[in-house]
Amino acid sequence: MKRLSWFVFFSIFTFSCLDQPDCYQLNNNVMVIAFKIIGGGTDVYNLAGVSTPGTDTVFLAGATGSSSVKLPLNPYATEIGYTFDGYYGGINTGEPKHLDLSYKSLVQFVSEDCGERYVFSDIAPTSTDFDSIRILNSVPTQPPSSNLEIYRCPRTNILYVDFVADVAIDSIKFGPNERVPVGATLSEIWLPLNLLADSSTYIFNYTDASFPDDTLKVTYLRTTKTLSPKCGVQNFISKLRYDTLNSSFTTPTLKEDSIYDLPKINFELTR
Repeated sequence: MKRLSWFVFFSIFTFSCLDQPDCYQLNNNVMVIAFKIIGGGTDVYNLAGVSTPGTDTVFLAGATGSSSVKLPLNPYATEIGYTFDGYYGGINTGEPKHLDLSYKSLVQFVSEDCGERYVFSDIAPTSTDFDSIRILNSVPTQPPSSNLEIYRCPRTNILYVDFVADVAIDSIKFGPNERVPVGATLSEIWLPLNLLADSSTYIFNYTDASFPDDTLKVTYLRTTKTLSPKCGVQNFISKLRYDTLNSSFTTPTLKEDSIYDLPKINFELTR
């Protein structure tokens, strides 16, 4: 029962203290995680939700463009696990990520007015499939401030295409045998570049069957770099070009000839 009710307990505790600001300021059960890019700046994580074993609560459901998150700690345990269900946009869906933490939880009597509080300290990651973690402060603060920074390796293969007019796309084919269902009207899309070749080709199949397929072929220069041992050797893209002879869009406009993370628009297209 304790495992199922700890989040409810803290919600009640927090709201019951709102009319006693001094008591509320003593509570430090909220941990802050900031998202970063290795070799870059602040990351933007589109969260479908964060969950933890022991409750049926999904925190931060649909938090678009999150650069940091505030998450509660369980007072009845000395460890906790979080599952981050997120995505990066377009047809590129991110797999859920996991983070396990250990910490200390101590019950302290404050006063007759405030009663008891739980004091948390010694936050430390024990297991994760994020690329890297940095501890900024192992003790949650009040008001909350960053405790951990989660880093990921830069994505070097995201081509950002902007459509001048919205297009209803049924599916996109890229690579020898890959066809990804889309089934939506889009004003923009992120497409995966082939980092093992000097060009990538995409075939757009429209929802309206009366429209013929459109082909987009781009060429580029690949340069290998190692930004961090965590990421290893990566291919970085520059000198992007629209292959006029093998593409069918009417008016392509090159906006950025390199790949950025966070992505910037590379091409504006009109069908």
